[in-house]
Amino acid sequence: MSLSQVRDKLDEVDDKLHALLMERADLIEHIVAAKAEQGSMHAVFRPSREADIMRRLVENHRGVLPIMSLEHIWREIISSLTKAQTTYRVHLDGSADRVAMSELARFYFGYAVEQRREIDPSAVLAEVDYSQVDLGVIALDERAETPWWRGLGLREDGSNGPSIIARLPFLVVQDRPADLPAVVVAAQTAETEKPDICVYDVRWTGAIPGSLMHKGIEVLSFYRSFEGVDALLAVPGNISEQELATFFETAEATPDKLRYVGGYPAPLDLDDEFDSEADAVR
Repeated sequence: MSLSQVRDKLDEVDDKLHALLMERADLIEHIVAAKAEQGSMHAVFRPSREADIMRRLVENHRGVLPIMSLEHIWREIISSLTKAQTTYRVHLDGSADRVAMSELARFYFGYAVEQRREIDPSAVLAEVDYSQVDLGVIALDERAETPWWRGLGLREDGSNGPSIIARLPFLVVQDRPADLPAVVVAAQTAETEKPDICVYDVRWTGAIPGSLMHKGIEVLSFYRSFEGVDALLAVPGNISEQELATFFETAEATPDKLRYVGGYPAPLDLDDEFDSEADAVR
């Protein structure tokens, strides 16, 4: 083909892309109408569905378009059309690096969703809890300044706090943009199945036990106090809470507290081979 013919073909492709995006938006309107009839408008966040989409796109990807560009485009589409289902904000952890958090938020939630920077993780949880429809993004520091995750899940006063629903970044690759490790929290999701990775608030008197990785358990963050250690643990979803408790007991490291606080789809590690199964716990 000549250069002019190639450009004409590109115009045709662009028109098709636009038409497909409009068709997708029309389908979202049908979803909005159906959810309104069911009275379930608030529960619009489906991390597992979004993860399945990205896994399929990655498996089918080819050519010169960088996979990170594809992810960013798709995140913009998903976030914009999610906003069409309900009005929500994203509250950002102000204790994290401002530039890194801003890049992360823009990459995953785009420009259509309002963002607010809060002073620290506890403030993020408070805003998400109050709104019941907003999302929060909290950076994962290896050693946390406070055990903020105590505000997640079923709390000690009997109330229900927000839960962890996603982990960022989802696509793990060396030198990727928007690579700040973080979790997404929400008061409500539309998820009904057990997540790939379950997250627990675990507390010990004394030192944190070693050899956790024998079961594929990851310490997302921990807080050390005079009394002992609080840890936020990521555990493969195929390990039940009872099996986890038995594992700790066998290791002579029975915790004082073991509390489920959410979960997320397993990230895809693009530097290693992967399939559609959850195999990328870092």
